[in-house]
Amino acid sequence: MDGISQAFTFIRSLRIVTTTMNPTVEQAAEREAKDQALFNEIAEEYCRKDLHAAAQLGRKQRLLRTLAVADLPDDLDILEAGCGAGFTAEYLAGRFRRFHGIDYAQGLIDYANEHIRVPGATFAVGNIKEFETSEPFDAIVMIGVLHHLDDMDLAMTRLVAALKPGGYLLANEPQSGNPLVRAARYVRKNLDASYSDDQAELSAAEMRTLYERAGLTNIRIVPQGIFSTPFAEVPLNPTLLTRPLTKLACGVDTLIESCAAPLLRPVTWNLIASGQRPA
Repeated sequence: MDGISQAFTFIRSLRIVTTTMNPTVEQAAEREAKDQALFNEIAEEYCRKDLHAAAQLGRKQRLLRTLAVADLPDDLDILEAGCGAGFTAEYLAGRFRRFHGIDYAQGLIDYANEHIRVPGATFAVGNIKEFETSEPFDAIVMIGVLHHLDDMDLAMTRLVAALKPGGYLLANEPQSGNPLVRAARYVRKNLDASYSDDQAELSAAEMRTLYERAGLTNIRIVPQGIFSTPFAEVPLNPTLLTRPLTKLACGVDTLIESCAAPLLRPVTWNLIASGQRPA
């Protein structure tokens, strides 16, 4: 009976849990506090992926493919909401005029301020839901952030307000439409103590609706990541072997996504959402 019970638990976990998308105030506050505490606790461990010679290739690939959806030029003012330890600034070095990263995990921001030395890049502790600025941005990017937020609509409102007219809001999210993704997340939640165990899942339709409610236009939902994403998430050794394999996976993904993007949605690990603030 235990085996049958576990099987049913697994199957239920593969469904999109809409109640997680609309938690009570108490549930939302508890989830945010748990996430914040978790990321402060694992700050040093969290950096391992971006410091790993192979994994960093997959992570940079995900970032660049996300920005490519909006076909952005260089020399922009960029905000990364949920910047983690700040490695995005390194991946984009020389491609922006101003880069500002915010994250509510003090440990991650401490790492960024101590180790990320890129001209024009700054980092600060901040909650997306409370973010305000007098210097708006050309583009705002979030990589794997939305599904951690307890009030996505409020966060989107804050971020859209921080965009210049005509600016772009870009988000890359693990997609709920791929059963392999849901299975992998289920396994990871049960095996990896550093992985947040309470996260919402967003479908393509939900992401589009979220962007529409925020008043964004020219919305695009694009599939991303087939072979490169596992390398981005799991640092594998020896890097003498895994680095060229990751590089190959990134190249194959770029080619496939460029040629057959509409057909890939059921099989990709991630979805990219892009929307523009009306001019």
